[in-house]
Amino acid sequence: MQHFARNLMASAALALMVGCAATGENTGADQTGVQQDATAQPGITAQPGQDAYSYAYGQAPSGYDTYDASGGSAGGRPGQAVAGAGGAVSADRIVYFDFDSAEIRPESQTIIESNARSLAGNRRIITQLEGHTDERGSREYNIALGERRANAVRQIMIALGVSPQQVRVVSYGEERPAAGGQSEQSYALNRRVEIVY
Repeated sequence: MQHFARNLMASAALALMVGCAATGENTGADQTGVQQDATAQPGITAQPGQDAYSYAYGQAPSGYDTYDASGGSAGGRPGQAVAGAGGAVSADRIVYFDFDSAEIRPESQTIIESNARSLAGNRRIITQLEGHTDERGSREYNIALGERRANAVRQIMIALGVSPQQVRVVSYGEERPAAGGQSEQSYALNRRVEIVY
């Protein structure tokens, strides 16, 4: 009987550990028990005073924008982000990129400058730069590319007078496409940084 009770307790403890691991929660400690910050995690780069976030595939927080790929019947233009409350990401807050590039296009410079003026004029506003990619490439590569794109926008904003503490960088990689499909037009809509504030 004592052997059975011991096995039952060990099984319960194992089930509890497996249940905790299956929630996808991250305690901030690696497997050796050493606490990690954003700058120490592989694949995540952060500047001093910057919060950097990168989510593993399928682990991005829920409750964010969804995208209208229905031709506009969901309240926005096709491929435009539609927030849960019916708002949409404005075209003057989206910076598009070429394939496999984090280089800012000349036509995107005015969008970045306009948003930088708004942020520099009100130091209490915090913005989040959300980097996105099309589906080509590995998930890991796309998370890194989305982060490079968001950091490219961040660097220009800081050069234009925005405080580094006002800008957070998030990379979603290919996880949140703006447009469905596998055409070049869909891919072009997905290669972007959204300026959210």
